[in-house]
Amino acid sequence: MNLYILWLVPVAYFVHIFEESPRFVPWAIKYLGAPETFGQFVLGNVIFMAYVIIATSLAIFYPSEWTLIIGLSAAAWIFSNFLIHAYYTLRTGEYSPGVVTASAIYVPVSLYIYYNFVGSGILNTIDIVLSIIIGFAIMYVPTLIQQKRKGKR
Repeated sequence: MNLYILWLVPVAYFVHIFEESPRFVPWAIKYLGAPETFGQFVLGNVIFMAYVIIATSLAIFYPSEWTLIIGLSAAAWIFSNFLIHAYYTLRTGEYSPGVVTASAIYVPVSLYIYYNFVGSGILNTIDIVLSIIIGFAIMYVPTLIQQKRKGKR
């Protein structure tokens, strides 16, 4: 299996940031409570991009069971980001900045990567499930914290 397909994740994320950036902060303040400034938006995306690049790099350049799980978790992370955008767009009836690239790029990229990993047998079922849990946790824990902060205001 060619592990270089994992580079599709940071490329997809980079494109996604361009869709989000002009309108995400006002939308996020309304529905999530954060980020409250463009600087916070940038910082959050720098942190997430670091995770995606580090996870991808570890899997590609130092392949082992754990680095492959972490690398694959980045694909689960972008898929879970799609779910958030889709949920808020459907719930509010309002465009969630990022929903277009999340739908058009994140879904096919993450499914393509998982399809290749599952088909290769390089990881077992427990490893695949663990990668999904890790990717979703990395996406949803900060989102839940933001929701909790919003509720305290």
